[in-house]
Amino acid sequence: MFVESVKTPGIAHLSYLIGSDGEACVIDPQLDTQHYLTLAGKHECRITTIIETHRNEDFISGAVALANQTGADIYHGKYADEPIEYARKAGNGDKFEIGKWTLEVIATPGHTKDSICVLAIDNEQDGQPIGVFTGDTLFVSEVGRTDFYPEEMEKMAGQLYDSLQTLANLGDDIIVYPAHGAGSVCGSGMAEREFTTIGIEKRQNPGYQCTSKKAFIERKLKENHYIAPYFSKMEQSNVTGMDTPLPPVACQKLAQDAQSAWQKSAERPGVLIDVRSHAQFRDCHYPGSLNLPGGLLSAYGGWFLDYSTPIALVADSHQQATESSEQLWRMGYQQISGYLTMVPKPDTIEAYHRQHVNAVTADKVDERIRAPRANWQLLDVRKQEEVENNEFDQAKHIYLGYLPEMCHQLDKSRHYTLACGSGKRATVAASYLLAQGFENVDVFIGSMQAWQSYQQGA
Repeated sequence: MFVESVKTPGIAHLSYLIGSDGEACVIDPQLDTQHYLTLAGKHECRITTIIETHRNEDFISGAVALANQTGADIYHGKYADEPIEYARKAGNGDKFEIGKWTLEVIATPGHTKDSICVLAIDNEQDGQPIGVFTGDTLFVSEVGRTDFYPEEMEKMAGQLYDSLQTLANLGDDIIVYPAHGAGSVCGSGMAEREFTTIGIEKRQNPGYQCTSKKAFIERKLKENHYIAPYFSKMEQSNVTGMDTPLPPVACQKLAQDAQSAWQKSAERPGVLIDVRSHAQFRDCHYPGSLNLPGGLLSAYGGWFLDYSTPIALVADSHQQATESSEQLWRMGYQQISGYLTMVPKPDTIEAYHRQHVNAVTADKVDERIRAPRANWQLLDVRKQEEVENNEFDQAKHIYLGYLPEMCHQLDKSRHYTLACGSGKRATVAASYLLAQGFENVDVFIGSMQAWQSYQQGA
């Protein structure tokens, strides 16, 4: 008997393979279907069952692709907003026999109406419950968000409270296997650990510390979450199902005859995303490219990209380009033309200014705040809760994800210094503004982290 977890980078997603005696079930699969096939082969199991804990918003489910490769049956909570075309309905109390495991469905609405958890029962130990796969209902040190139904937020928060009490009654020793870890857009307070127990969460999770259902609802209603534009695309894709598993080669180097057009902003046939580090981008980049390295590609790509425009990447290596392409593929961005690896150094002062992003330190920002010029503005692109906790004096706040729809409010003749928590998101914002024709833009290196250190030393 075994449980294997599969972590998907970028979106901090966790899916699971649970099996015994030649049979296995996959819970919340990604499009990375080869992972599950390889693990099933390692355990000499056949994947017979696939369970989705809810309709996901931040990635395309791999259920259809995996079912088409294995012949497995797919199950989904029965109270979905729209009928899930590719899945059978699973309701509270339904059971699935997987070798010596019994998997029992627990209805846990709140995050979504169709949310379910899956209790794993060991039949070799007199039917002893061992663990529970909690989807987006319960995480490590966090609980699910309840803002996807704006007209029913209070109702959904109340349902989540009830669902959490149901989980609490399973027993303190039950292992919790959540669908997301730290860094996910599904919650901001998750711990780095990727598993926990019911007892630990009852003692430490803020969601369990509320003294009443009313207090819990009030807490949830005060939360501020962001809904990226691509969520609606993901939701619809996860109603109809998509058979688009990650290809063996997710991204190839651009053909020689295509490179020139992608390098020149005036001829570029799509969006050029630079996935190299922020420092590399600031030092030298292709004009008009957008800097989205590492996890920021998944966190913010859905705010800046559309599904009809081809994408090419600037990367340090084939591996970096492949990993970034896979992140995009999971989000439905599958028009990936290829990648470039070389950014030519500027050979003139004019080229240097086009390919370089200036950076400023805390003392310079302090100087500008103390004696502000009429044409200068500090622009803070952090999340609302970050701004509320630590505010930059005299800064204008525009959340990074809102920049595409709100940059028309900015004056291209002004000088903008971009700030965030560390300078990373500020570099993303600077890259976007430069691509939109803003010419006088720089980045506050270290941003709030540097500002707090500077203030303490002043």
